[in-house]
Amino acid sequence: MSRTGSRALTSIALASLVASVSWLPDAASAAAAGEDGEAAVPNDSADEAPALPATPSDTVDAADAAKASAAADDAALNLADAVPAASAPSPAAHPWKFFVQDAVRESGYRDAPSSLRNQLSVDLLYQQAIVPSVSVNFSARFDRFDPLSSSAAPHRSESTIREAFASWSVTPLTGVDAGRINERLGAAVGYNPTDFFKAGAVNLDVSPDPESRRTNRLGTVGVRAQHLWDGGSAQFLFSPRLASYSAPGNPFASSDLKRTNGVNRWLFVGSQRVSASVQPQLLMYGEQGQSPQVGLNLSVVPASSVVAYAEWTGGRRASLIGRSTGVDDRAFRTSSAIGATWTTPLDLSITAELQSNGAGATPSQWRLLQSSDPRAWGGAVQTGVASQDLPTRHGAFVMAIWRNVGVRRLDLSAFVQADQGGGRQAWLELRRHYDRFDVALQLQRQGGPSWNRYGAMPESRSVQMVATFYE
Repeated sequence: MSRTGSRALTSIALASLVASVSWLPDAASAAAAGEDGEAAVPNDSADEAPALPATPSDTVDAADAAKASAAADDAALNLADAVPAASAPSPAAHPWKFFVQDAVRESGYRDAPSSLRNQLSVDLLYQQAIVPSVSVNFSARFDRFDPLSSSAAPHRSESTIREAFASWSVTPLTGVDAGRINERLGAAVGYNPTDFFKAGAVNLDVSPDPESRRTNRLGTVGVRAQHLWDGGSAQFLFSPRLASYSAPGNPFASSDLKRTNGVNRWLFVGSQRVSASVQPQLLMYGEQGQSPQVGLNLSVVPASSVVAYAEWTGGRRASLIGRSTGVDDRAFRTSSAIGATWTTPLDLSITAELQSNGAGATPSQWRLLQSSDPRAWGGAVQTGVASQDLPTRHGAFVMAIWRNVGVRRLDLSAFVQADQGGGRQAWLELRRHYDRFDVALQLQRQGGPSWNRYGAMPESRSVQMVATFYE
């Protein structure tokens, strides 16, 4: 597709979205005329407008400073309790929910003609109590990719079972889960060094916004137990090896089990409230053949509209390049993310984050590896992407989410991830919410030096129109 054709498609997409805002029926507005409430909008799609991830920043409500302060304090105190003891779903709630999504994507490449494709997705979540103390949980997604131009990739389908586990409430404060479980950890937004089970869990076709990557990923098969008490909690997860050996984040793993259960792994998470607004979360993670890693998550509320957070992990481990080249360079290395989210009175949330990874490489090390051993360099880049790790020693992340931009239920989201040395990825979405469906326009661009993960991507930019229908 020519550059002129790409620009035309972008213009048509923008015009279509603007038109949809003006003529599509806003059922919630019509039904709630004269009322102050707003219908809740489902948020299960991996490609939806990225709400702030499950961190204390979710609780800040700039429209009411007093309410925001209380909500943010509660979120800070409950950071460690993201996985409560299992309980039966509300009898009034449906045991299932699903959505169907269709996305048309135009991609521009550095060294190839642009292409056009269609992605049809069906997403299902199910939770049902068998008896009052036992419930089953299931989450899966099916994607169908179809070419719409001769330069697009051929037809293919992909099925992902994210979760499939049973939950037993032993007591009101103690729960046990068994099966394929999604363990999501971390106080930061753009980079989560303590999210140990993210490695190998995300498919490449998932939207790059952080919330989508935390939500739409493979769980690990294991057993998890948690106990809660007044002011704290303790949790233990064991994930056994169920396939031939494969290190987490191995880009060449041939099955879902090898991606998530190629080694024995365990995780301990504990928290205890130390003051009215501070409850740190301590972690210890172990992996077959590796030294234990320790971690810390912390959030504070310095002002009613600001949530600050810090995430840190440390332990003996190999560097990213060492893992990929087979060189044993294990040493004590740390990784961290420090940032804050500010919510303005305009319902605009801005997050800024500084990132570091002691297992990453400097720009000069990446350039040297690319020139001296291109094959090893390619494997290191792929390993970093599959592991969702920061490939450089330092990085920065900025994100903005603006709700109700001029029109009720119209949201604008954007982020930029910058790696040390010039690699960068930018993403923007304009999304209109309705009672049972959303429409969105998504723009994405990445670039940088050829040794960087973003500069090495074949796709340099994309434009995507998305329609999502909920049930």
